[in-house]
Amino acid sequence: MGLLSKSQGLMLGVMLTAIFNGCTMGFDQAMMGSVNALEQYVDYFNLSSDMIGLNVAIINVGSIVGGLFAGQFTDAKGRKWGIGLSALFTAFGVAMQASAVHQVMFCVGRFLLGVSITVNATAAPVWVMEMAHPKHKGWMGGLYMASWYLAATVASGLSIKTQYIPNTWAWRTLSLGQAVPSLLAITLLPFMPESPRWLVYHGKYDQAYQVLKDVHGDGLNSDLIDAEFKEIQDTIHFEKENTGTWTALIAPKPNARRFILVILVNIFAQIVGANTVSLFISEVLDVAGVTDTPTQLTINLGMNVWNLCCAVAGSFLADLFGRKSMLLWATVSMTLLMCLMAVLSAVFGPGSDNESGKIANVAMAFLLLGSYSIAWTPLTYTYPVEILNYSQRAKGVALGHSICFAIGFVNQYTTPIAIADIGWKYYIVNACWNVIVIGLIWWKFVETKGMTLEEVDEIFDGVVHTEGIRIGTGDCLAKPGSSDDKKAPI
Repeated sequence: MGLLSKSQGLMLGVMLTAIFNGCTMGFDQAMMGSVNALEQYVDYFNLSSDMIGLNVAIINVGSIVGGLFAGQFTDAKGRKWGIGLSALFTAFGVAMQASAVHQVMFCVGRFLLGVSITVNATAAPVWVMEMAHPKHKGWMGGLYMASWYLAATVASGLSIKTQYIPNTWAWRTLSLGQAVPSLLAITLLPFMPESPRWLVYHGKYDQAYQVLKDVHGDGLNSDLIDAEFKEIQDTIHFEKENTGTWTALIAPKPNARRFILVILVNIFAQIVGANTVSLFISEVLDVAGVTDTPTQLTINLGMNVWNLCCAVAGSFLADLFGRKSMLLWATVSMTLLMCLMAVLSAVFGPGSDNESGKIANVAMAFLLLGSYSIAWTPLTYTYPVEILNYSQRAKGVALGHSICFAIGFVNQYTTPIAIADIGWKYYIVNACWNVIVIGLIWWKFVETKGMTLEEVDEIFDGVVHTEGIRIGTGDCLAKPGSSDDKKAPI
């Protein structure tokens, strides 16, 4: 007997495929945070503070465009094809970015990477969450997002070595590294199964039932498999009146409520403050009085290792404490830490010789990113997947990403300018709008802890789709119907 059962081996393959392809964004964030501190990069393109912001933010424009078709493509062709398309855009984007001889070429490459990120961020988390065992979807979806920091850690570590290359290969080498994870994902993808929910929606019932057996039952029949299949069938049957077009995002009324929550999650993920620190770490450290480039790159590496640990921990804590509670208290913590960073930067910023004050400021930045990583990182992409029904899921996730990256473009373009103009006062501005975010999370967000995707649907719809079955609470032994039910057309 091997170390892993058939189901465990398949789900490990699913997770690794999603994680590898999801590394593109994490690698990019750390890479841009590092290259902004490299003279070889800034001097080559002759960048001012606003152009630094543009080079970082242009990836969001590609992500906005990607969100306009990622959902439809993933619904029509399948979750796996979405991941494959994402890897293709990554290859073209990296080739353009790494070989750039002027800023326009660099930006075009980053635009293509942005398209790749949204297509993957639509297909991969939906695929993972639709494949996951009902008891495991919280931590499995969270680990997919934690992979971003794994890639960021690698990129940060690589930047410490490449900083000493005395020419443009100091940043070109980092850029080429972005393609490696997607190449690994492509090698695994052909051997992975398609989402059983996608298969049911497209009438491929036998394949869907077999996938459920393979990933949740080691290829054997069981009461759990029968209950899962029945619940998926009944829920998708209920949704069939919604054709899966864009109108399903806002009609009927329960769908509109879901989609509003998705929009809020994506906006909040961009503005609560983590991007200020992670993407513009060199500017933040300048404000804190830490201006030495090797020191900044070392701190950036340490931050990404810390973020990875917090994100992995948060992936498992989400099923223990609940989604809403974690998002709420993480944002409260970030707000308080931003206020402390403002005070420390004002007192011990540039010109101060107090090393203890600088260390304290860096520590606050670590704690702020840790607070974000433990909640927002694992939940930003998995919580929307949970609250959207099947007809909305891919398109809603994709459009949510477009909105997210539109906000991100504005935020990332203006942040270095704001930091340059008002310094530590920018943290106070960020803390003020976080108070509004906290209120909306407490008032509007819905808890999904311990439920299957279909059981979350019932909260919003106010309709019980499958009588006698509650897989999320362990009640999967009620007879879901005869064997003929499993193959009945919807």
